[in-house]
This record gives sequence, C-alpha cells and structure tokens, in this order.
Amino acid sequence: MDPKERIIFITGWILDYCSKMPKKPDSLVVGVSGGIDSAVVSTICAASGMKTYALSMPIRQIQKQDDLSKVHCQVALR
Repeated sequence: MDPKERIIFITGWILDYCSKMPKKPDSLVVGVSGGIDSAVVSTICAASGMKTYALSMPIRQIQKQDDLSKVHCQVALR
C-alpha cells in the first residue's frame, strides 16, 4: 500500500469508527509531543474532515521538540 492509499485507509477507519459510536463525536482530540508520530496522527485526523484539536503535551523532551509541538498545534491544523 503506498502512502496515499494508507492515509485514505486510516482516514476511512477514523470516520467509520466515529460513525459507529452511540453518539457521533463532534471533534477529535490528539496529544502532540513534538515527535513525528503525533504529528502524523494529528494531520491524518485533520484530513478526515472532522474538527481536530491538537494539544501540546510535552513529555520531558528536548526544548526543540516542545517548540515543534507548539508550532504544529498553532499552524498545521488551522
């Protein structure tokens, strides 16, 4: 599966999961640490079309990663 197909698959999974909940959520919330994993997850959540909130959640990492987390939360998901 190429990256675009994988993103489409994961986005579809998120939407399907939310649609099967007893009460469909109005939004998604993702904790962002400044690492690549949380940046990718929050970006895919935003690509789903659902309102997505990204919260900076530092975990005793170097300042540069904390700074990246804050920038991602402010800019990437607008």
